[in-house]
Amino acid sequence: MDDAKCVRCGSDFPLGGVYCPVCGARRSNVGRWVKEARNAATRAIDVSVEALGRASKEVEPAMERIMNALQPAVQEIDKAVQPFAETTVRTAGEVANRLRPAAQGTARAARTVADKTAAVVRPAVTKIAEKTSDAARKVREATRRRE
Repeated sequence: MDDAKCVRCGSDFPLGGVYCPVCGARRSNVGRWVKEARNAATRAIDVSVEALGRASKEVEPAMERIMNALQPAVQEIDKAVQPFAETTVRTAGEVANRLRPAAQGTARAARTVADKTAAVVRPAVTKIAEKTSDAARKVREATRRRE
């Protein structure tokens, strides 16, 4: 918010002026308060960032030592897990290969059932559609006769 502009009419206040030269409204302090709050928040953020930077620099050597100490263990775990991962991938491929024929058979059976169901239902649906069409025609004719 700009306290150099009058909140009532938007005119510019003269430098150091307390009242608007156009409408006489008193200059608002809100703009100055917002600016002060913004400056205080910026200073707080800057101080926090600086403190975090110092803390990070202090912790960095300890983290480096921890990472160096853990590195051999991580490499050993990687070696131990690698055969398990390879076996899992190979087994998953075998399962997929064994399931593929069953899945294809299921898909064929589903298509056959769908085709047979459509063949059985189609005549009834056609008959219903014809009767509905006839009924609609009769309703139209009756409506025309009443007009």
